[in-house]
Amino acid sequence: MGWMRWTLPSAYFFGSIVAMLIFLTLYDIRSPGYPRKGWLPIETTRGDRVFISLLALGSTVFIWLGVVPTLSIWWAMGIGAVEGTIILRWF
Repeated sequence: MGWMRWTLPSAYFFGSIVAMLIFLTLYDIRSPGYPRKGWLPIETTRGDRVFISLLALGSTVFIWLGVVPTLSIWWAMGIGAVEGTIILRWF
């Protein structure tokens, strides 16, 4: 893995994805989810909403790096966490 420059934010990002997938798997085994309709015009399951929130976080980080590369990426991670919470709760 020498081709990638691992930083603390990227390690947290990928570690949180792994932790989220493990938690989601265990939670779905214990309490199976059901499709629901939120703000989106489609029915989504718990896994769909997690995937959409990960896409939103990735987009936020890339936009952040393109617009304000001099500021800390932790701000983008915080904005992405808020986005993810909103998506998982109300979408």
